[in-house]
Amino acid sequence: MASINMSIRTDSELKAQAESILSQLGMNMNGTINMFLQQIVRDKAVPLSLSLNSEQAAYADLLFAQTERAKGYTGRTADEVLGDIDKIIAAAEAGE
Repeated sequence: MASINMSIRTDSELKAQAESILSQLGMNMNGTINMFLQQIVRDKAVPLSLSLNSEQAAYADLLFAQTERAKGYTGRTADEVLGDIDKIIAAAEAGE
């Protein structure tokens, strides 16, 4: 099969962020785009989740939390969170 060059436009920051993630996975942009195109052909569908509440979003949140912890953020204890929940419930029950 003959190869062709393909040109796309994207935001430079988005490209850099994607390349960073792909690099961590041992992948590159060219190979990833080719895999994406092959999956479209194989499945005859676009392999994207457009849900507002997806596992991908949860995974992204976990990666963000991991990065924040690496920067020194320790978060809140479960007792602090539960205490806040108790305050919210009490306020709701009091009609506040």
